[in-house]
Amino acid sequence: MYQALDLDHAGNSRQTFCSWTDTSWRSLLLQLHEAALIVEDYYLPPIGEQHLVLVTAGDTWVESQTNGRWRGARYTPGQIGLTAPGRPTLLRWRSEVGQRTLHLYLPGSLMQRVGLELWDRDGIGSRQADALAVADPVVEQILLQLAKVAAEGSDDLYAEGAAEFLAVHLLTRYGGMPQVASPRYEDARVRKAIDIMRDNLHAPLTLRDIADEVWLSVYHFLRVFKSATGQTPRRYLTSLRVDAARRHLEQGDASVSEVAHLCGFSSPAHLSTAFARETGMSPSAYRQSRRRRA
Repeated sequence: MYQALDLDHAGNSRQTFCSWTDTSWRSLLLQLHEAALIVEDYYLPPIGEQHLVLVTAGDTWVESQTNGRWRGARYTPGQIGLTAPGRPTLLRWRSEVGQRTLHLYLPGSLMQRVGLELWDRDGIGSRQADALAVADPVVEQILLQLAKVAAEGSDDLYAEGAAEFLAVHLLTRYGGMPQVASPRYEDARVRKAIDIMRDNLHAPLTLRDIADEVWLSVYHFLRVFKSATGQTPRRYLTSLRVDAARRHLEQGDASVSEVAHLCGFSSPAHLSTAFARETGMSPSAYRQSRRRRA
């Protein structure tokens, strides 16, 4: 459970989307907010998550109090605020046109694990990202893409990969950690990972499950897999699952719901979305077309 879910935004902003309830993502927490025009003394208590805020619309002058002193910044689309785990925040802002923001929360346990796995040190503490306003095109594009795929109903495997990358990016760019070198013996590990995927298409695999089996950190696994195959593990696994679904649709009479379950999709809708992306048609239309040819 994310401590951010317990934050009280009443009177300060209106939440319009929450990945916890709307997509069942657990690897990260994504929320969309519409802010009030004028807010004074908005206190946010310390929480255990790394907090990122991306402005997607509006023009607002925002101030934050640190050690009794106020600092300010103009928030326009593309500006990003960073609040480290365990940091309380006192905010105030003023806008004439309103503001929409995308809030991303990364688990503190993730930040700590990444620090330990990649640098053999604790990722929590003074090395965490904290800034009132920064411009970071990499983070901006990832957050916008997360909002897009969340609206489409993508599964948690996508969110898990994004969370791992963001944790490493924040620790290297804003926490002073050195760049991470790739491990050796990549091909054998990638082949083993693909075998694990093929043998467990029906199971709710996570990146962590697969990375543990091939003795890599999740971040390293993502890098070496993409380098070897040209695809992310999520995209590759989805393609394998769609191929399996095609065989079920061609050779059996299982319903679309049953095929989704057999092939590891979280729902018939998720199967239909992935299937249409890969084949250009729905599962039902595909089955009908194959039967007409028979």
